[in-house]
Amino acid sequence: MTLKRDPSRALQLGFLGLLIISMAQAAYWIGDNVLHTRADRERFAALYASASAEELRMLLPLAVEPGTPAAAVRAAALANLAQESAARINRYVWEGGFFLAVLLAGMLVLTRAIGHDRELRRRQQNFLAAVSHEFKSPLASVQLAAETLVMRSPDADSRRLGQRILEDGERLLRMVDNLLDTTRLEEGRRELAPERVRLCAAVEASIAEVAERARRHGIELDIDVAPTLELSVDRTALESILRNLLDNALKACVAGPGRKISVAAARERGGLALTVRDDGIGFPPEEAKMMFEKFYRLGEELRRTTPGTGLGLYLVKRLAEMSGADVRAASAGAGQGAALTVTWPARALQ
Repeated sequence: MTLKRDPSRALQLGFLGLLIISMAQAAYWIGDNVLHTRADRERFAALYASASAEELRMLLPLAVEPGTPAAAVRAAALANLAQESAARINRYVWEGGFFLAVLLAGMLVLTRAIGHDRELRRRQQNFLAAVSHEFKSPLASVQLAAETLVMRSPDADSRRLGQRILEDGERLLRMVDNLLDTTRLEEGRRELAPERVRLCAAVEASIAEVAERARRHGIELDIDVAPTLELSVDRTALESILRNLLDNALKACVAGPGRKISVAAARERGGLALTVRDDGIGFPPEEAKMMFEKFYRLGEELRRTTPGTGLGLYLVKRLAEMSGADVRAASAGAGQGAALTVTWPARALQ
């Protein structure tokens, strides 16, 4: 999980492993060639020791005069062999050393770049967390003032504007909550505390949060969850999963011709599967896995017309994984609606 939270750490470890393997390979190459050259030198030295002076003159370009004693010719041949062997060994060492130096320099540059990127991302996360915390207090005050305006103002236009402020404030608070949850997950500060939770009650509570928004857009909400179903999960994580799944379905319906969102749960292969289905804009089937990528959003047109940050489904996937569950998305295509399913294993039912 640490490497998933910090991909730069995974890159650094990968580069370190590659560096170790490359250095071992280069060292083996240098050592093997040095040993091979020395073995050749000993073998040829033995041959030279048994060859005559005339044979050595014929085989080697020796700078010796005719009539030179055999011992002198043999000594010249051995000196020439030693010089060639030393030159070859020197070449292997320099070539291997140069390769290692370039490799080390490249790895150092990449490591520094990755470290800089890691530090920059850490600062960005800290900034987002700080800004999000700063947003929450004034947003809560704005919402309180808007609620007071809606309940007490005798003027219809004032109540309408107050309701609009409430809606936008709720959207901003959801975005702030997602940013804070993402920061906690990325920093590893999100710990789960499983407890027995009645799934039907959790679904009904989440439905109640979006019921007013759904009513304003003419979207029907349907629940098909048995009252007896219970899960051993972190309550806050489950609420966040349900909230983001419903928010995603509601956005899909508002952006398209959708008019119905259904939440169903059933036992499946020993576990429990909860599906949030809508008849909204849908998506191409090949993009099913990309739906849960961080900051991923469908289509250029939807990015311009549909509010959101692309963090909701990312949080769903991360929280589901931390809970030991699996999450998947399915759609028949654009305009065909979508179904997002979270499946908990059998141990979550015990």
